[in-house]
Amino acid sequence: MKKTLTIVFILAINSFAFYFDAGLGVGGATSEVRNVNIDEACKGCDDYAVTLDIHIGGQINSRFWIAGGLEALGHRYEDSYNYIQLNTYLIGPKFVFYPVEHFHLSGSIGLAWTSNMTDVRSLYLYDGTGVALSLTAAFDTGIYNGALIGGRLFTSSVTLEENNKNLSSTGFCVFVAFVHK
Repeated sequence: MKKTLTIVFILAINSFAFYFDAGLGVGGATSEVRNVNIDEACKGCDDYAVTLDIHIGGQINSRFWIAGGLEALGHRYEDSYNYIQLNTYLIGPKFVFYPVEHFHLSGSIGLAWTSNMTDVRSLYLYDGTGVALSLTAAFDTGIYNGALIGGRLFTSSVTLEENNKNLSSTGFCVFVAFVHK
């Protein structure tokens, strides 16, 4: 019986396709703390967003993959004197679907946490936990190895520690990622 299970396991491992992607993107975002839009409160500030991600998983069928991973959205406001940096991280499953060859659709949902920083002395940005969602549409340049070139919508809602305020961030970034499947 052990030999049979070992043979079945080895055959199953060989038929299991490995999925890996990692990428970086840039774009814009908006953030609010307790329904106060930071874009409006920080008049004259420049702001931009950066996204990064890494996922590892496997194939379910010829068009569907599932992976676990880490995604992040960094949203920075700055002027010539000060900065506010809001970093949100998502850990959870990613579901990937290829409706047609080379067209990648995916979504992630999971636990979110923040790591916020500022040099504004009167502003206290506590870290927090909550939930996040990421949706992606991309062109896949390869059959097994290639690049994903597309757009990602990232949104999160976290409750900040100590003051229990809600911090919500939403960003859209254009990204490039390496993908192996």
